[in-house]
Amino acid sequence: MNSRDQILQKIRSSMVPVPEPSIPELPPLFESKQKDAETMKKTFADALTALTGKFYAAESTEEARGILAKLAQENGWDSFSSTEDPFLEKLLPSEFFHGKGKKRLYLGEKNGETDKNRLAEIPVSLLFPQFLIADTGSCVMLNRTPHERLNCYLTPACVMCAFTSQLRENLQAAWDAIAETAADPEIRGEYVLVTGPSRTADIERVSVLGVHGPKTVCVLLIQDQMAESVSRRIKR
Repeated sequence: MNSRDQILQKIRSSMVPVPEPSIPELPPLFESKQKDAETMKKTFADALTALTGKFYAAESTEEARGILAKLAQENGWDSFSSTEDPFLEKLLPSEFFHGKGKKRLYLGEKNGETDKNRLAEIPVSLLFPQFLIADTGSCVMLNRTPHERLNCYLTPACVMCAFTSQLRENLQAAWDAIAETAADPEIRGEYVLVTGPSRTADIERVSVLGVHGPKTVCVLLIQDQMAESVSRRIKR
């Protein structure tokens, strides 16, 4: 072994293996405060009304049905656009599902598309969000078809119906479920976050409601009746 090899050997033997750098643990985007349902309900209501949305609470499905009927009467909503959902028949009068009354409830076309001319004549859509985000007053909508998507944008008013068990403290608390659904190849469509009425500011920074979406957004939150809410979530 010559002097060169001896030097290289000493260098090799003195080298200490460097461990692979570890990925640092990221802090949570939102600090969870483990809020209970009543606290989240109030937080959601405050956030929504601050954005000129309207919040209604019901202790039962029957009370929710009455609130919806009163809203329809006060606002002149004589027809609704919605999607196939087993909960519809518990919220709307039976006349919407029989005879000529069926024309007052538009559920889209058979292929999931929508007749835009017909939708343009309907004053309100009745929607069922997947989650309600308390800290921003947002409704998380999973829209599987074009008709479901346009229901969020084209009618002058939207009524969102959900149970208290669908409240989440913040978006991070709902993210795992959203990501799981988004990764499912059997589910098509998109997620939309509806946060109060559509707000658009003109060149003078004057906020105008209803230019690029619904002018009125109402959220009807129903106290959980376990068998009913679980049954509905399983079917959807």
